[in-house]
Amino acid sequence: MINEVHIEIASAAFLALLFFTDLFKRQLPVKKVITFQILLCVMMLCSFSTVDYILTMRYSTSVLLNTTIYTCTMIIGLFCVMATHWHVMSLIYRLDRKTLRGKIDLCLFGIMILIIALSPWTHWYYTISLQGQYHKTIIAYLMIAVLCIYLITDLIYLWYRAREYSLRRKLMCSCMLVCFLTVAFRDVSNSQSYIFYNVFVVLFLYVYYLSLQSPDFYVDNVTGSFNRNGFEESLYERIAYHVPTACFMVRVRNFGAMASVYGDEVLLKVQKLILELIEKKCHADVIFHVGSSSFAILLDTKEQVEELYDYLKENLLKVWIINDEIINHEYSFYQVLYPEDEIGFDEIMQRIHYARSDHEGHHKPGDLIHLGKTAIQDITRAKEVAHLVEEAIMDNSIEINLQPIYSFSRNMITSVEVLARLKDCEKNYINPEYFIHIAEENHSIIALGEQIFRKACIFASQYHIFDYGIEEMNINLSPVQCRYDNLIERFVEIAKEYDIPMDHIHLEITESEFTDKEAVDRTLQRFSEKGVKVALDDFGTGFSTIANILELPVDYVKIDKSLVWSYATGKNQFLNDMMPMIKAEGKKIIAEGIESEEQMDIIRKLNGDYLQGYYFSKPLKESEFVRYIKKYNGFR
Repeated sequence: MINEVHIEIASAAFLALLFFTDLFKRQLPVKKVITFQILLCVMMLCSFSTVDYILTMRYSTSVLLNTTIYTCTMIIGLFCVMATHWHVMSLIYRLDRKTLRGKIDLCLFGIMILIIALSPWTHWYYTISLQGQYHKTIIAYLMIAVLCIYLITDLIYLWYRAREYSLRRKLMCSCMLVCFLTVAFRDVSNSQSYIFYNVFVVLFLYVYYLSLQSPDFYVDNVTGSFNRNGFEESLYERIAYHVPTACFMVRVRNFGAMASVYGDEVLLKVQKLILELIEKKCHADVIFHVGSSSFAILLDTKEQVEELYDYLKENLLKVWIINDEIINHEYSFYQVLYPEDEIGFDEIMQRIHYARSDHEGHHKPGDLIHLGKTAIQDITRAKEVAHLVEEAIMDNSIEINLQPIYSFSRNMITSVEVLARLKDCEKNYINPEYFIHIAEENHSIIALGEQIFRKACIFASQYHIFDYGIEEMNINLSPVQCRYDNLIERFVEIAKEYDIPMDHIHLEITESEFTDKEAVDRTLQRFSEKGVKVALDDFGTGFSTIANILELPVDYVKIDKSLVWSYATGKNQFLNDMMPMIKAEGKKIIAEGIESEEQMDIIRKLNGDYLQGYYFSKPLKESEFVRYIKKYNGFR
């Protein structure tokens, strides 16, 4: 018995430490977090009450004291079962006292507590022998049977209702349920056969906490607000309980371009400034940092959204001063309404994801954009395009266009970028960035990329483009393709099949889409060993700093047209700092979006190497490109 006392004291102390440590952390205000805190508290009290019970039974001769302690221990054990049941119900979003199930639970547990509390006088739950021993009655065993039914029901609910949970999460929750209810039954039944049981329960509880319930999982380390995980959990719970919700989102435009130049640490103060401004109008519990440039706020009504929108539009800074440089900036605002929009959680998240993407049609600066039916139409469009991509792969029907790249040093066209083209059912061309993105999401980019590479090699071989001044052929490479182990071998085989030297191949990859930097680095390094040159595409639109980019195994950096245009119009001076740093590292610069002689002169003065844009030519079909290149480079 003394050993069990020591174990119970250690368990109670550990639970107390865990409870108070968790209590002083920032908590996401959702039911499963609240019920888990209640469960921790009750389990802690359960351990302390068990210690009191063991000690009084051993050393006290007062019947009144013993009876009081025993009764309290049984009630706390019952509360442990109740808290466990409530936590499981919160995990499957069925914890609602307004429902018939909720009312039945409250009444049933209330009756059980009353039966135990009145037992010193009624002897409904237990009787006391002449020797001072406590014996359960038939009512007590019926109550335990009811609790067993609750255990089975909760397990069934957990596996049947929580279909969105992973197998690991379901197993963890099931083990927690069994452990907690078993230890509760031990206290209710007054069994003394589990000397080391609490050690296992407490350790499992700690593992469960670290794996699934840690508050840190929902907190953004950058701003200190709740993160996207917290947003998804809060939104899902509101919808599961049919709570009217108005989701408002503010997005900083061109944040990626500034991050490329100044780095995330410098722009952290911008994020915190926006957060502080929002917190003046909204409670911190409803504010979520869902992306480096985006904040989402969960409100109750459309009127609250409009009020917040008016406030932010008026008070958000239009001009930022960063490193003594004045930056003009714009914002996009969005709203999604539930249940007015007649959509569920998945559809709302699709619309939120859409708002965070780069579809300019839904990114008009300054206006409050309602992501309504048009967003659903766009999602339907994505499914249609995915089907068209699959058909193009099967039918080998992807087309390629070619756009020339001018060299300052050679004063002629020396490179060509291969651009994939895909038509829809109405024979209209689909935005290449869009269908490539769809292919990446559907994991068909491997087959699609191989088809594009093969057609580029066929074109170069059939038209003998390297005889007309062309030295390199630039082909776009998706970061997703870099995860394919045999990518290099397949490209080498295809190039060899059409007698295309690998040192004539340049691969362009976009840094803003890196999801597995190690795989990208490894693949680019292997391509480099084969003689392939690599260009970093669309630099200035992603989230990496110059320092990070310069660490990549790339030979060229393509400056995005948005930076070229904004520099030419005097809106920013990014290129003054950016281009010398890139050149100092021995990398060559290709400027995109050149449409005038003025822009050409600007890049020349900044010591750029190559130009690409409509000033020279739009993307051309194969035969048109060959005619153009012969004429421009002086070949007959």
